[in-house]
Amino acid sequence: GTWNGMIGELLRGEADVALAPLTINSARQQVVDFTKPYMTLGIAIMMREPTKPSPGYFSFLDPLKNEIWMCCLLAYMSVSVVLFLVSRFSSNEWADSPSEDGEKENQFGIINCLWFSLG
Repeated sequence: GTWNGMIGELLRGEADVALAPLTINSARQQVVDFTKPYMTLGIAIMMREPTKPSPGYFSFLDPLKNEIWMCCLLAYMSVSVVLFLVSRFSSNEWADSPSEDGEKENQFGIINCLWFSLG
């Protein structure tokens, strides 16, 4: 066949060297000599970055699944209830009330146990 462009000019003797980003294929290798490629460029696909929704009030919960958050809440509540029950049954947690009636008082109410577990 006949060649046109840079390869045609090389074959006709109109040019000594051609410098271009040509793809090396077997048909071209049969008629001209190629040097080793000194730089390989791949094809890049560009696309628009997807728009992210604006963060909501509860976006801090996104790193973990809902099941994990439920397990954390269940563990928090369980520790608080166990702390409350242990303080009720322990004789060391009961102290004399500041009032004059002689009753004993326990400072580990359920609200205090919830705060204690949270801390």
